[in-house]
Amino acid sequence: MKMKNDSSINNNRRRARRKLIYVRSLSEIPDFKSDDEIAAWYQTHSTVLIQDQIETLPAKVGGKLRDRALTRRRRTDTARKRSDISRPA
Repeated sequence: MKMKNDSSINNNRRRARRKLIYVRSLSEIPDFKSDDEIAAWYQTHSTVLIQDQIETLPAKVGGKLRDRALTRRRRTDTARKRSDISRPA
């Protein structure tokens, strides 16, 4: 029994991808009313050409995501300390 060719899988992936619209100025970015609007817009648009013009804002993380991030950071810090201790001076 022959297996399916991988090219059919790749063709399906290509069809699923949409071509992005590249934003060329900040004025092309609309004012959004909800997070869903933002998500839908960014699925079809890219701001990679104007990244240097976009203001970066600090992210506010709360709830379960904050707890997960802090737990991961503690594990990483602990692992680094252990590896520093085990290295010969």
